Amino acid sequence: MGFNFGAFVGGASDNLVNMIKEKEAQLYEEQKDEKERLREARVEATRKRQADEEEAKGLMESLSLFYSPDQVKDIMSNGKAQANYAINHGEYMAGRGLSASASYSMPKVSVQSEFTFDINDPRGSQVSSQMAAMEKEQVDKAIKEAPVDSTQPFISRFTQPPREDDVNKSKTFEARLVELDFQRSNAKSQEELDEIDQAYNTTLDSYVKFKKEISKSGVDTSPLGMSKSSINATIDGKLSTIVSEYATKGADDRISIAFEGNEGVVFPLMGLAIEGGIDKRSGKIVGGLKQDQRYNDPNFQEFTNAVDGVTLAHERRIESYIQNKEISYNSLVREAADNNAQETYESLVVASGFVPIKSGEPRSIEDVQAGASSGLYKVGQVVQFQDENGTVRTALVADLEIIF
Repeated sequence: MGFNFGAFVGGASDNLVNMIKEKEAQLYEEQKDEKERLREARVEATRKRQADEEEAKGLMESLSLFYSPDQVKDIMSNGKAQANYAINHGEYMAGRGLSASASYSMPKVSVQSEFTFDINDPRGSQVSSQMAAMEKEQVDKAIKEAPVDSTQPFISRFTQPPREDDVNKSKTFEARLVELDFQRSNAKSQEELDEIDQAYNTTLDSYVKFKKEISKSGVDTSPLGMSKSSINATIDGKLSTIVSEYATKGADDRISIAFEGNEGVVFPLMGLAIEGGIDKRSGKIVGGLKQDQRYNDPNFQEFTNAVDGVTLAHERRIESYIQNKEISYNSLVREAADNNAQETYESLVVASGFVPIKSGEPRSIEDVQAGASSGLYKVGQVVQFQDENGTVRTALVADLEIIF
């Protein structure tokens, strides 16, 4: 049988053509599958992006109920988990009639806080649940109370009432300051106290600025006044820090000062707490209640009234103490005369704590100061002296100073 070369070549060509077609078909299918895979991937990416955008939009809408636009932007930049924490915090604050936006702007400190939302510590550093519960009790009492009545009807006729958001912000600032006052009175170290003081001052700066801004816009700030508990917390916080050795907390949570028998030490400390100045025991500058930004600020009239009340009570207590010392001395003199007792000047001074001027022995305030420094006059004694006009006056010998 002969070999047909043409048929062989023709068959081989057909096979090669078929192979090429099959390969082309395979490549086509593979390219089609790859295009379909890429298309599906694009569709899935688009779907996921749209879902993320919808979720982000939902989170932003929820956040906008509680926070300012800039705060929402800042929160969202930290991720969805932090955004959800912020929403939970906003719902919690709103449920208490407070402002999450105000709490978000509060200065952050290492000491736990119920009213400061830190995006980097969204759960809050609640290191002591017991302490947190005690703080909450103090704060709830303050924010539930109505503001101290210091309204000015004539002025309020030309102003508009504050918005609910302004009211909530004001209450949040008050709550945070009450919380800081409580923490300040329970500080365990000077370092912790310094940190709390810094946070207090920064928070107070923001609060005063907030009230001034809305007052300028024609808002009546009297409904945003401080509650009695909030004022008491501020005053007691200052007293418990400066007069700490003689201050105790009573059943009503108010600070009680042990004056009796300690007047010569406590009176100058009270003056320091009210007026501020240099603490002669430590040499440090101390801010008093009258140096608080709220004092003499018309937007905080109720605070000014309360501090003035503390000042008046302090002055009257000193006046009463001085008068009682003189009365005691005169009573002893009369008693000795009635009983024909031979009491010496020195024994009457020791018994009464009052040092009158001896006849023919003038005494100036410089003499009193020198006598106090030398130990001639004791802490707690009331000493008579003559001023530059020859008028007889009295001075109280106190710890490291003379009160006259």
